[in-house]
Amino acid sequence: MVDKDKQIQEGQRAKELLENPMVSNALNNILNDGYQSWISTEASDSKARETLYHQQIAALKFKQVLINTIENGVILEQENKQGVK
Repeated sequence: MVDKDKQIQEGQRAKELLENPMVSNALNNILNDGYQSWISTEASDSKARETLYHQQIAALKFKQVLINTIENGVILEQENKQGVK
């Protein structure tokens, strides 16, 4: 039960982080700047394009981890309300 409570709290904290304007703006800036840099590279500069691609994927994965943590916490919280163990 303690593990469930911990995961619910982590979900709530992840939601607070993702909804924090500074974090949200930072993620959006990273993704937007990365995309703009990527489309501005020369087609022949594959190394720069690949680096930018990996940076974009890392930012998206970071955001997805937070989203997954939120969703997991919500599911566990609903289970607690329904009395599921």
